[in-house]
Amino acid sequence: MIIHGREIKFRRTVEATCELADKAPDGDINKYDKLLNSPKYSVTQKAAAEVIAALSKGYEKTRKYEEPGYVMNPLTLDEVLTLDEDTFTALFTEAMNAWQTDGKTTVETEPPKEKGKNGNGDGE
Repeated sequence: MIIHGREIKFRRTVEATCELADKAPDGDINKYDKLLNSPKYSVTQKAAAEVIAALSKGYEKTRKYEEPGYVMNPLTLDEVLTLDEDTFTALFTEAMNAWQTDGKTTVETEPPKEKGKNGNGDGE
């Protein structure tokens, strides 16, 4: 998504998760949704803005290490809070998609090796 003339992307990194956990009730990242579902508008919007800023920083910092010479330009919390509601909501949706996608556990496996001529382990 283009914000203030630049492409914004997101990445869930350990650092981004730690930043959000530090702001969550009891420091528990699993309780961050309490902020996002607060009855207070200002609490929910600021919590959403923190997600956007943290994941933007996560993407930019990762890119900095993957591309020598890359100059980071993440969205800041102040910058996110200047957006109109439609743009803010669309950006938050993209950030949450990255949060969920990057947080999925994946395990690479190899197909099982055959144990015998017939694959039944008895060598026949």
